[in-house]
Amino acid sequence: MAVEIALTPDSRREIDVPGLVGAAAGAGFTAVGLAAGRADAAGAKTLAAAGTRCHELLALLVGDDAEATLAQAGQLAEAAATVGARWVLAGFRAGLSAETAPVIRRCAEMLAEAGAGLAVEFSPLGPVGTISAAREVVAAAGAERSGVLIDTWHFFRGKSTWAELSAIPLDEIAYIQFDDAPPPVGSGFSETLHRRVMPGDGEFDLERFASTLLERGFDGLVSVEVLSAELRQLPVPEFCRLAHASTARYWR
Repeated sequence: MAVEIALTPDSRREIDVPGLVGAAAGAGFTAVGLAAGRADAAGAKTLAAAGTRCHELLALLVGDDAEATLAQAGQLAEAAATVGARWVLAGFRAGLSAETAPVIRRCAEMLAEAGAGLAVEFSPLGPVGTISAAREVVAAAGAERSGVLIDTWHFFRGKSTWAELSAIPLDEIAYIQFDDAPPPVGSGFSETLHRRVMPGDGEFDLERFASTLLERGFDGLVSVEVLSAELRQLPVPEFCRLAHASTARYWR
């Protein structure tokens, strides 16, 4: 089975769902991520008409307020069921602890009941900072209903190691978010939100990253996520064509 190439949208770009899905499908993407607020019946029809699917909903934020976290998970579960989303991306304001573990597990159960999995995204800018830390969250959530989301920006800018990438079981990987970046000049948040570049245009060793997984038999989903103030100025169809072409060459 070939690796599937998908698109994670940039929430800071002004475009409606038909425009986004049409541009993505035209560029060759078979799956598109959606913000939770756009995952409605109209969005589901748009995806179906374009012959695409929703691979991710953005996003659940796990924090110290259990009630608020669970309420958000319930809303995302409903949205995931509406558009048939495979995964709900989870970011973390609070790390894994005795207090958050049962909340995370319950969130994963709610999403599973809606047919979606919990995609645990690690980030050097948060309390779940590495592949190993994300795997611990997956174990708490239940591996049958969750997986690790590996974003190349977070991998190369954080403390995850090549050994961790080589060791993670392929069936524990939810999907990959793929991007590149130039040498940093500002804060981590500014860099990750506004200065990513197309794969191959930055300093990440993406050849080694992709081959590390492909040589082990990875045949999952890779979603391009290029968050860039400069590239937001491009017309969306042109952006999508560049994103697909620059990513697909690594995963053949």
